[in-house]
Amino acid sequence: MRRMKFLIIGLSVLTVTGIINISNPPLIRATDEKVTEHTDVIEPTKVLMRDIEQRLGNMLNGILAGNLKYVANEAGSLVDQSYKINESFFPLDPRQNKWLKHAGINPDDSEKISNLKEEFDVYKNGIIYHALKVRKSALSGDREATFKVFTGMIEQTCFDCHRTNRDGSGIPTQPGDHGPGK
Repeated sequence: MRRMKFLIIGLSVLTVTGIINISNPPLIRATDEKVTEHTDVIEPTKVLMRDIEQRLGNMLNGILAGNLKYVANEAGSLVDQSYKINESFFPLDPRQNKWLKHAGINPDDSEKISNLKEEFDVYKNGIIYHALKVRKSALSGDREATFKVFTGMIEQTCFDCHRTNRDGSGIPTQPGDHGPGK
């Protein structure tokens, strides 16, 4: 009984710490240990990706707390958020697209923009596919399987996108900054 009490308290402290860190991301980048400011961030993309980050944090907290109904609901919301990716990153008029302008992409280069949209579609569809798998697993009531599917989603969608667009081309350069790089 006493062990269970300490386990619950420990998980609660970790959950609160995680929530605080998600809602107040650090200004120090782990790779270069420099303080960074969120300058030149294009708000719609930043807001959307922060919402997605929040949903992922909520899902992890729900898994750790054993509240799989909450995880299923958050996974469904993540699917809804994912459909907004192209809308936020690629508004209808490329000339009015601050994200493309800041990334140094010519708004008249329709081939490059089209290729970038297709690349983002792959990540968007990956998020949707994996979020639906998380939802299905959560609704089955298997916490460990849900966690495995959740981490698979992070590895196969989030990490792939960040590896390509942050580490490779440098488009998003800061934690929580899913706008174009400097």
